Amino acid sequence: MFTNRVDEYTAFSTALRRHTARVRDGSATLAHAARLNVMSFYGVGGIGKTELSRRLESWAVGDLQDPGDWTESVAFEPPLSTVRLDFHGSRVVHAADSVLRLRAAVAGRWRRFPAFDLGLAAWWSLARPGTPLPDVAVGGFDIRGQITDTLNDILSDAGARFGLGPLTVRTGIRIVEAVREKRLRSLALRRCEELVQIVERAEKDPSDYVAATLAGLLSWDLENLSADKRPVTVAFADAAEYIQGDDRAQERLFNRIVHLTPGVLWVVTSRNRLDWDSPHLNQALPATGPGVWPGLRREAEEDPRQHLVGNLSDTDVEQYLQAASGTGGNPHLPPDVVGRIRAGAHGLPLYLSLSLSIARAASGSPLSADSFGGPLPELANRVFANLPDRERELARAAALVPRFDQDLIAQAVGGLLGDAHRLCLRTLVTQDDHPLFPYRLHDAVRSAIAHEPVTDPGAWAPADRTAMARRLVETLRLRSDALLDDSNRRLDVLELTAALCAEHDLTAPWLADALTDLPGFAKTAERLPPPTNDTWMGQLSGMFEAWRHGTVGKRRVTRLEEFLAAPLRADVRAHAQLRLAYLHRNRSDFEPSLRLLTELLAEDPESQFLRYQVARSLQIKGDFTELHRHLARHPLDDTTAALRITSDLAYARGLLSESVAGPTARGSRLREQGRHQMALDNEATALWRRTLLGRSTPSECDVVLAEADRFGETLTMRTALAAKLICRADDSAAGHDIMAQTQSIIRATSGRSGWREFTSKVAFGLRQADRSSLDRLHEKWLAWDYPWSINSHVVDRLFVFAGYPARYGPVQITAEEDPATADRRWHDVIDSLVHT
Repeated sequence: MFTNRVDEYTAFSTALRRHTARVRDGSATLAHAARLNVMSFYGVGGIGKTELSRRLESWAVGDLQDPGDWTESVAFEPPLSTVRLDFHGSRVVHAADSVLRLRAAVAGRWRRFPAFDLGLAAWWSLARPGTPLPDVAVGGFDIRGQITDTLNDILSDAGARFGLGPLTVRTGIRIVEAVREKRLRSLALRRCEELVQIVERAEKDPSDYVAATLAGLLSWDLENLSADKRPVTVAFADAAEYIQGDDRAQERLFNRIVHLTPGVLWVVTSRNRLDWDSPHLNQALPATGPGVWPGLRREAEEDPRQHLVGNLSDTDVEQYLQAASGTGGNPHLPPDVVGRIRAGAHGLPLYLSLSLSIARAASGSPLSADSFGGPLPELANRVFANLPDRERELARAAALVPRFDQDLIAQAVGGLLGDAHRLCLRTLVTQDDHPLFPYRLHDAVRSAIAHEPVTDPGAWAPADRTAMARRLVETLRLRSDALLDDSNRRLDVLELTAALCAEHDLTAPWLADALTDLPGFAKTAERLPPPTNDTWMGQLSGMFEAWRHGTVGKRRVTRLEEFLAAPLRADVRAHAQLRLAYLHRNRSDFEPSLRLLTELLAEDPESQFLRYQVARSLQIKGDFTELHRHLARHPLDDTTAALRITSDLAYARGLLSESVAGPTARGSRLREQGRHQMALDNEATALWRRTLLGRSTPSECDVVLAEADRFGETLTMRTALAAKLICRADDSAAGHDIMAQTQSIIRATSGRSGWREFTSKVAFGLRQADRSSLDRLHEKWLAWDYPWSINSHVVDRLFVFAGYPARYGPVQITAEEDPATADRRWHDVIDSLVHT
């Protein structure tokens, strides 16, 4: 039931009428500096803001079953559309998902949004490679199918065809290049400079801020419809206080989306006023000031504007209680009970809801007025007192997390799923559409439980809450392990775990491992609690900051180095050092990488993983003398790790037939463990070595390329493309197409050509007998300034085979073998590769 909020309804209906007029007269557009598309309802928790928001939405679309004193809504043509963003229990604005939901809300059979669809597909491909667009269906329209159709139509002249499957890095690159080069069928799109700017920004920095900026492309598409065909859309953003944090990072994304959608009426409900009209926030938010948001000023008089949601009047409270009395499972409420509830409620809707829960719990016994009218925390405690003991324990566990499902709390408590099901049917629990954790307790209820007097029978002491938090973390660990093949849903689980660890100062080593196993560190970083120095989780979040805000390359290295300069817990420091070592190694900065890895090994000398990583780094660097010493001091007991190193040494010696077994076996082992990205790296190495032996096919290269593309592993993609170029070295046209694909990936990742490209291009030039091409390559090779590695030595052997002087001399790999022997073997390998 809901008491009439006639003032709020009147304000909304007025705002909707005025907004509709601006949409129709063409003034609700990006070209107008002032934004008159936001109204907010703000007030204390429990005042009924969420229910108000939901009823306003139901009224707007003509679906309100019990309008009370609200008049019937006006029919719109085309029909009014709505979208809901619920921030309850979240600290994150999922910008891409938000703009996609806006796109779904305005969908229509004859409406197309080509600029937005192209921009979204480019961003999604580069930011979430391998992840399909969500299956969004609104009003019978398959939005994902519409977007796919748009891509195929607009890009057909660019030679691209798209299906409903995952979007990949190559998808994004094709879109960016088609937009940049104006290879689009639509003249209007070719003239849309905003589209060019956004896809180029997505190519360099597929951040959430760029995703938020996609909202501007949706507005561009809407503004290209005739004014009478533009849909009237209302977006309801509920519980915005969750994203109004001190650092404004998430509010910045929300502000960006709202500012770039002047044709959408935003109805924001929050505990806090929106202060975007302040002239002093221009460094924190992208769009601020009274000139931009005149309706948000305190002195604003016309709707849409901001409204303080006050307590219900005594008349409304009494009307509500009389309507509830004897209906909907409620017992008859005597006048003295109604009076006590009215006096204690102070107009707070949550109070009324809890009071009726107490009344229903009486189970037919006469109601005593003394059981009603206490303060809200006491009322919450009375509700718990009326719950069965087993449900009470479940509710206490549920109060520790912002969201939950029935299995989570039942398993953590060791209770029955049936009890959890019955709890979730009670008034205390709210349900929404979260894919994994659809239930939550109101914040006021959570707070009341947290402050439950320990003197009450069955109440938890702080240590009990901490113990239950640990059990929830362990339950979530099991859930995480069951989702190894679904990184998106697994991140939902890890986000909840991280919040528990942050709030209760828990340490969970498995969580650190799981977070670092997920693809896409930048995406993971956005879902973690704020970084702090005083908790384990806060420090772990701090490590992930190096992947936020689009930092790449040397900037990321610098951020991690600065992070490591601060006092840190030992395991967090170890994780950060390992990540920094990988970054250095990928940049061929072997000395700092080895220094970090050897420090970690000194702290944990029995670690097979660290022994292996040090050995890999020494092998890649080419310090074979130190590699043999290292293996003598720290032998590898892991058979696949030992075989991988043995195979790597065989590769360095030119024994390619013996070099394939190690990466093949290790890749298979890692697959069994669910560590698919590390397995892929080994599989790509095996593919590369088979290719140099002449034992791979273009289709095998495509398999590795497709999986690397799905994970966004661009270095592995380049390995697969280099192998494919060697396989297709007899076909000049195919070879140049492969080289163009490679260059697109290098440009998209702000990289430069490396040993993969040199090796494959020299092999291609030799097969094509293209001396001028080889000369140009050799000039670039002499200017290449990376340090020596076994891979660069192989490049040098290719140039020597082609008749150029050696840049590097023979390398002593083992004490028993003449260094020149390995070079002779490589000569034979190259001769076979070129002349087969």
